[in-house]
Amino acid sequence: MATLLHSPMPIAMGEPSNQGDHLEWKWLSVVICIGLAMRAAAIVLYHHTPESDEIAYASMAMNLINGHGIVDYKGNHAMYSVGYPLFVLAPVFSLFGESTFAARIANVLLGGVSILLCHRVAREAGANRSGRIIAAAIWALYLPASVYGVYLLKENLMVPLMLAVMWCALRLSKRPSPAAAVTCGLLLGAIALTGSAALSLGGAVAFALWVCPASFYRRGILALCIAAGVCSVSAPWIVRNMNVLGAPVLNTNGGFNLYLGNNPAATGMFVSIVDTPRGKGWEAFRLAQGEVEASESLKRDAIAWIMEDPARFAALMVKKAVYFWTPPLHAGKGEASGVESIIRVLWAIQFAIMVLAALGSILTRHISRPHLITLWLAIAGYTAVHMLFYVIFRYREPIMPILGIIAALSLQPLLSRTGRFTRASRKHALPVHSD
Repeated sequence: MATLLHSPMPIAMGEPSNQGDHLEWKWLSVVICIGLAMRAAAIVLYHHTPESDEIAYASMAMNLINGHGIVDYKGNHAMYSVGYPLFVLAPVFSLFGESTFAARIANVLLGGVSILLCHRVAREAGANRSGRIIAAAIWALYLPASVYGVYLLKENLMVPLMLAVMWCALRLSKRPSPAAAVTCGLLLGAIALTGSAALSLGGAVAFALWVCPASFYRRGILALCIAAGVCSVSAPWIVRNMNVLGAPVLNTNGGFNLYLGNNPAATGMFVSIVDTPRGKGWEAFRLAQGEVEASESLKRDAIAWIMEDPARFAALMVKKAVYFWTPPLHAGKGEASGVESIIRVLWAIQFAIMVLAALGSILTRHISRPHLITLWLAIAGYTAVHMLFYVIFRYREPIMPILGIIAALSLQPLLSRTGRFTRASRKHALPVHSD
């Protein structure tokens, strides 16, 4: 364990080349297995019936399989993001039927991929073996990551996609290549279909291109490669929406969500449409006008409110940022059991440690500044998006593994110093003789 956690030697792509690399991969395998076991345990122990967005995603997948096209149970063609039902639920349901259990197992596997990606992103950020294993372990052990695998929600797919984009961004900042740029674009295109809020990672990607060791002309070529990748994934869906809805949109929830976060009844947290000034007669209006015009109408109302009261809008944005990063001290639905109460306390402790450790990275000198800025830009951009719209605590989860990677980078010198002290103590300890 000491050899693994305190050796600064980098690993190479492909097969491990020495004993230290073999040991690292063994420990990474253990961490991944623990993460998978925790996610599987959550499925067994947490009894949950799909509701709300989960039903919408499942209905989109089943309608596609049954030949009715991608449409949710309310008749909307693009109200919900298509990525999760298209890339995860539809393949799973086509093989196993409309099985919630099979979908949850797919979420568990996505969780395993995410743990591995935390290790790889940390490696690209310059972490030593200690930091790489810590980054993977943080996401393996973070309790909400296990619980959210029970839900049939897009966040399960957003996490690995966002981590993969950050891997590409860090790789582009050091060793820019068309292959990395195209891959980054393909991943951003998949994110556009899965959770458009995560397109805010584009700021981190842009910064990576700006600092990369390449000429201005080559950076332009790389940017075009990224754009080509994005378009190749997202364009077919946009064309489909143009044919079906008459508008070239990714989804029809943009105006809806903007209004929920910016109206006279807005609080910063999620507010149901029925509790807003447009709530009365909303369903009738949506059915009469169609989902595109309904969303555009709400967008106009939101912008009008922002223009009428910019001071309150600004104050509300600050409140949303505070809400977004508020420790998880809120209560769940209904009366919490003893086990749930314990889990929530442990979750709050994990969250506090991650945030404090990540903030400590600002004071450290061993981390590459461009790499650290790239990671923090991802967090800042993702937070800013939710400052514009509204906050639901589960929306924070996709950015948490990136925060965990920063925390790991900050913590690795502490473990390295501990390892050096332990080795020095053993070296200078007096031998013990037995009679």
